[in-house]
Amino acid sequence: MSQTAVKKPKVRRTGRNADQAKADLLVSARREFAEKGFALAGIEGIAAPTGLNKKMIYHYFGSKEDLYIAVLEQAYLGIRKMEEALPLEELEPLEAIRTLVEATWDYFVANPDFIALVNQENLLGAVYLRKSGIVKRRTSLLLKRVGTILERGVDQGRIRPGIDPLQLNHSITALGFYYINNRFTNGQIYDFDHMRAEALNARRAFMVDFVMRAIMSDAEIAQRE
Repeated sequence: MSQTAVKKPKVRRTGRNADQAKADLLVSARREFAEKGFALAGIEGIAAPTGLNKKMIYHYFGSKEDLYIAVLEQAYLGIRKMEEALPLEELEPLEAIRTLVEATWDYFVANPDFIALVNQENLLGAVYLRKSGIVKRRTSLLLKRVGTILERGVDQGRIRPGIDPLQLNHSITALGFYYINNRFTNGQIYDFDHMRAEALNARRAFMVDFVMRAIMSDAEIAQRE
């Protein structure tokens, strides 16, 4: 993946039903909001690539704000759905956490616009995300799953006790978020292409090793060494 802007989506221009039209507008809006933020994103700029009249945005979503909230929900639910599809309960606890770390990183790499949207909403103080309760409910399910996995690992003597699922989730996310979000500025500072395949693979391996060593029990570390 190169350090280029997210490409404009290709959308269907004819023969669309209401569901397809709304989907096309969401794709275009996600790009527009990720690139420009809520304030600078324009209704015309969202509608034009879809071949739809800008009035259709108001018809399907009501307002620019409601469209933005729909984009945020879609973005967050995308990563939640990915996490929910992981068979974490079927895996040994340490392997389950490793799988979550790898899948989170892979999602960030494949969806840099998600990182951009989250960053933009943080700059706004999460004022629009606050109006949606969907994301909060789905995230709480992930934390419960991770908490159960950690408890199983502690019972097996392989994971150290006292790890807060929320803090672990923050750490896993931060390790990938910072790297992707700051890839342009850090690319200049360190004169290093952060998005080369070799660099991405190295970061993935580092994240896994970092998290595993942070959660493993002393007995597990000693056994491995």
